[in-house]
Amino acid sequence: MHPKTPTLSVRMDMDEAAQVKTLAHELGHVLLHAPPETALSTESAADATLHRGIAEVEAESVALMVGAAHGLDTSSYTVPYVSTWAASVPGKNPVEVVQSTAERVRATALGILDKVDTQQVGDGNPPGLDREALSHRTGTAPVTTSARRDGTVLGL
Repeated sequence: MHPKTPTLSVRMDMDEAAQVKTLAHELGHVLLHAPPETALSTESAADATLHRGIAEVEAESVALMVGAAHGLDTSSYTVPYVSTWAASVPGKNPVEVVQSTAERVRATALGILDKVDTQQVGDGNPPGLDREALSHRTGTAPVTTSARRDGTVLGL
């Protein structure tokens, strides 16, 4: 995104999937982090404006969910990207950063998906996400919640 104008540019020398993912990432920045006078959303994110790492975690996570809803697996790029930026936030561990951004990311991604007139093949969960296997690695109970577009959380 150009810092002085609300204009997005995507490089043409990337494959189409990377261009779509990048556009979704930049749209995440516009919706979540643009100054109020240029933002499409009036909700502000104090944490994101205080640290770039939080803003990058949010924007890339939005891109992951938008891509996943269209059958695009961006996890090989997104996971290291988000991990690196989340680890850069002082005073929080990476898991805390991701958890603290989850609701804003979910709401923003669902807002985009509700407005995009494309055929979706998923609900925004990344392809190959095995919540039970992940819980065995971390020693926690598997997460079995799902969220509907109206914001209702199921399975708690």
